Amino acid sequence: MGKGGVVKFWRLGYPLCRMKTKLSRWVWVTGVLAGMASGVLAQEVREPQRLLVDLNGDAVREEIVMRRSGKDADLGEFFQVLARRADGTVLWSSSATMDANDPLAFGRWDFGISLPQWAGDIDADGKIEMIAPAPQSDVSPTFFRVFRWTGQSFEPLFSRALTGGIENGARYAWSENPPETGYWVAEWIGASAEGGMVVRVMSYDGGSSVLHGLAVLTPEAGAFTLERWIQSPSAVSADAGDVEDGDGGPLSYLARLSARDHQNSSGEQLKTVVDILRQDRANKQRGTTADGEDEGCSLFTSAESRAQMPAMRAVVKGGATATARILNGTPLVRVTVSGEELQVEVIDE
Repeated sequence: MGKGGVVKFWRLGYPLCRMKTKLSRWVWVTGVLAGMASGVLAQEVREPQRLLVDLNGDAVREEIVMRRSGKDADLGEFFQVLARRADGTVLWSSSATMDANDPLAFGRWDFGISLPQWAGDIDADGKIEMIAPAPQSDVSPTFFRVFRWTGQSFEPLFSRALTGGIENGARYAWSENPPETGYWVAEWIGASAEGGMVVRVMSYDGGSSVLHGLAVLTPEAGAFTLERWIQSPSAVSADAGDVEDGDGGPLSYLARLSARDHQNSSGEQLKTVVDILRQDRANKQRGTTADGEDEGCSLFTSAESRAQMPAMRAVVKGGATATARILNGTPLVRVTVSGEELQVEVIDE
């Protein structure tokens, strides 16, 4: 804490001052979100994920991984980011710095998390970018650190927030000075079926209302257009990452259907979408075999409730092609519970 009751945070070397009196907003929101196990905020604690992206245009995806490079007793953990081929050949690595103000510093710090979240061509210019949220400790527009692949390394491009509106067709633009209310991108999730970007959008009105939803953005002339909502903005619940509608009922959740979700407890391969979804919820509830991208859903927390899932009908957006991706791959999906239906949309591979 600085002089005069000012709390200082850093976003890629730029100091942000938050007056002490504004922390009451953060404390309230932290209380609401503290029990959320995954996914609602980009800043939540989760294990660093592996990103897959074709860096050199040869139709073979390289991987971007993170490894711990050190721990500071006051700040927290530092990570080094590596881009490497499938055979392990390292193409590039960030510095193993222990300086949080280094433009290539990545970490899980006491003032926020800044680890790569997504990599790909975000603006349809033919160049690969890597995106990491800048560390933050309050609920305000999330700044993203954007890095561009030069062919040999990732170089810092800018650190800005992406803000827009709620209506389909709304323009989302990068801003260095975004308004503190309205709608902003809080997390980059992956590519949509139509070639857009799936993002988590949040809104906060400065009072007691915190909303979030999933949207598809498409690039357009240096900005983005809100193509459609996968999940319309809804109130955030304090119950393990559930999303609630206006009546308090859970609507949907994200799930990574990993290899362990494709086998039951006896090691037998599961052959239907519903059975895989059921196993995913069982693994999520146990905790020991949950995936980092899995969100909670209060509908399926007990063995009895999960036993009812086979009676529900799975409706997979994208038909047989998307169903095959679920049965034979490990995609990230959005599951929406609607009556006796489980509506499933593949978000990313």
